[in-house]
Amino acid sequence: MKKLLKTLVQVLTASSKDAAADYLIWAKTEYKNDWQFAYQHMLDNRGQAPKRKNVHNQNDNLKGWV
Repeated sequence: MKKLLKTLVQVLTASSKDAAADYLIWAKTEYKNDWQFAYQHMLDNRGQAPKRKNVHNQNDNLKGWV
């Protein structure tokens, strides 16, 4: 039973190598010129994307209303 559970976890869990490749693709797609910053941030923060600054100085609470 332990062997079956261990095998299932290995199959269903992405390796860190796969995750890093996915982070790289995402960072290059979403952050064009700053992809290196975004990629490093995701590696350092378990895949958490960096927060974007509000470019137009709009209040985030008003999104969709303006």
